[in-house]
Amino acid sequence: MEIKLVLYLPREAVSVPVSRQVLDSCLESLGVTPDTRADIALALSEACANVIQHAGTGEEYEVQVSAKNCRCAIEVVNAGHLNAEPALDSSGTAGLADGSAGWEQPGGFAFADDPLSALPEHGRGLKIIDAVADNLRLTGNQGQGTTVHFEKALEWLPGAAGPHLFSAEDAC
Repeated sequence: MEIKLVLYLPREAVSVPVSRQVLDSCLESLGVTPDTRADIALALSEACANVIQHAGTGEEYEVQVSAKNCRCAIEVVNAGHLNAEPALDSSGTAGLADGSAGWEQPGGFAFADDPLSALPEHGRGLKIIDAVADNLRLTGNQGQGTTVHFEKALEWLPGAAGPHLFSAEDAC
């Protein structure tokens, strides 16, 4: 079994808490632990805030959530028009294929092994997502935007409904 949720939201700051609250309410109904929900909410907030800050105005963005095999996979899709897509340069640093700065911060992307103190005030979002979630990936959408993908293992409260909704082969 798989549970899916898709939100199409305006690229406005007010949409960030809305997306976070909708997802948190769904996870709470399934019986996901408060700590797991808090990690997911923080990661989602950072990903949504980046779309709003770094993409064009007047466009929508998409939040796709899938719960399967006791994992929650989230993609925040910036379908806005960008001039290039993320790529790795010869040093392995993420930037854009045209050599310009990355999506996350003016100097490029923040990775897990970058020291936090070396990062500017802006540009810490991906580092935060990576710290609280699993399998963080950024992918370009053929010059049409960027997708942030991350996952989190779902931990359940005693007696939660969530584990019972998954089939025996997907047991948590």
